[in-house]
Parts: sequence; structure tokens; C-alpha cells
Amino acid sequence: MRPTSPSRRRFDFFPYALVLPLVAITCFVFLYPILSAVVLSFRNNYGEFVGIRNYVRLLNDSSFWFNVKLTLIYVALYSGGVFFVGFVTALVSNMDWRGQKVCNTMMTLPYAIPDVAASLIWMWMFDYQYGVLNSILMRLGVISQPIGWLISPSAAMHGVLMATVWRLFPLHSMIILAALRSVPKELYEAADIDGANSLQSFFYITVPSIKRVLEVLVLLTIVWSFQRFTILYLLTGGGPAGTTETAVVRIYRTAFEYFDQSYAYTMGTFVLMVLVVITLVYLWLNKPRESEGEIA
Repeated sequence: MRPTSPSRRRFDFFPYALVLPLVAITCFVFLYPILSAVVLSFRNNYGEFVGIRNYVRLLNDSSFWFNVKLTLIYVALYSGGVFFVGFVTALVSNMDWRGQKVCNTMMTLPYAIPDVAASLIWMWMFDYQYGVLNSILMRLGVISQPIGWLISPSAAMHGVLMATVWRLFPLHSMIILAALRSVPKELYEAADIDGANSLQSFFYITVPSIKRVLEVLVLLTIVWSFQRFTILYLLTGGGPAGTTETAVVRIYRTAFEYFDQSYAYTMGTFVLMVLVVITLVYLWLNKPRESEGEIA
């Protein structure tokens, strides 16, 4: 009996039927709100179609571009800060020393605390008169008078950055730590035999081995930092004088404080397109490497 050719085999819908409910839920939860926001960005607050009028308004809105500038500054400083702290703590956690497990457990506590509770903690620490941060810095002689961390335009962004980096560095630390522990120990043993020191082993073994994990983590950090909202809004509400009003905070205030829903949809669509472009650029830059890896 002749075997049935692959082209004549009956198509099996059963595997696709199993994942169909999950695909439908995903489309409803994620795609439907996104598409609705894009459609509503072409309408006014009364539901009337206005074409690209909202986008023309966006291009001429100098205050929004100031918010975009603040967002880029926050993204750069936050991404660098949280990545640096996460990387250093991961390296320390990967070493063998007494009390390592207790330290690792304590290090994950900031990530376990809800954003609201973390915001309240930092509000008390940043208090101008009774805050513990000002008290410690004054006793150490770093400052001569208290700093208005949340009320001074020149210090508010620094305060927000400290709070958000503290809140989220454990996630980066755990991801990098998992990557470090996946590096084969045989590579380090071979490097020791060849006479490599710790610094050479770090740059020629550790970094290349976890490079792909670090690249993906940097991309995710940038995307997450664009969306960072809760702690920023609870600590400063976008103030003082708009110095911490990032694009996401501006979108929220436009929609729920100024009740300009259509314009908020327009700004949200713009931020979404920026994140899509960043992701596509990342995929484009890494496509040649993936092709080389497949050939090899």
C-alpha cells in the first residue's frame, strides 16, 4: 500500500482549536483596546470624525514635546541606573560568602512591595523636615540644609529616579543572576589554566556568555520605563512645575483631569508607535546575528 503524501494528508485542526480560546482572549484584552485607542484618536470628544486634527495639534503642542524630552531623560537615567544596580548586585550575589542567602532574600523585598506602599515609604523618607534621607546626609556632612526632594524642581527628578530604581532593581538582579549561573564553570577553569585573571575572565567569558540576555533586558527596561506611571504620579503628580510629568503622566492627566479623552488617545498612540519603532530597530539590529548563528 502506497503511503499518503504529505500534501494529501488531512489537516489537523485540533492543536489550533486548543489554543484558539487563548488567542481570542489575548486579542480581546490587548489588541481590542489598542485598536480602539487608535480609532478614537481620529475623533473628538463627542465621537465625531476629525481626521488628523488631533495629530496636527500634537505636532504643534510644545508642552507635550517637553513631556517627551523629560520622558527620554527619565528613560535614559532610569534604565542606566536600574541596570547598573541590578548588574552589581547580581555579581555580588553570585559570589560565595557568608550570609549570601539572607542578603539575596532581603534584596528581593523592594520588588515584593506594592507601588503604593513603596511610594508612601519614599514620601516619608523624602520629607523636607523629618525625612530620614535628609537627616543622614546632614549628619554625614554631605549637605548643609535639607533638600526638597519632591517639592524642588531641581531635585524632584532625582528623587523619583531613586525611588523607581530601588523599587525595580531586584528584577534585573534576578534575571542577570540567572544568566551568570548558566555560564559553564569549565570556561572559567580553562581560563585559569591559561593564566587569565578575574578581569579578563569577566570581559572575555562572562560578558560574551550573557550578552544576549543583557540585550533583551535593556530593550525590556526601555519599554517598561516608558510605561512607568504609578510611583511617579503618587510621589509628585507630575510636579513640581511639570518637572516630572513624563508622557504617560501627561496622558493620564489629560484624560482624567482635563477630560480631553480624544487627545489623550492621540498621545497614547504616539507613545505606542515610539515603542514599536524601538522594538523593530532592536529586531533589525539582531537579525544578522541570528542568521549567522543558524548558519553556524
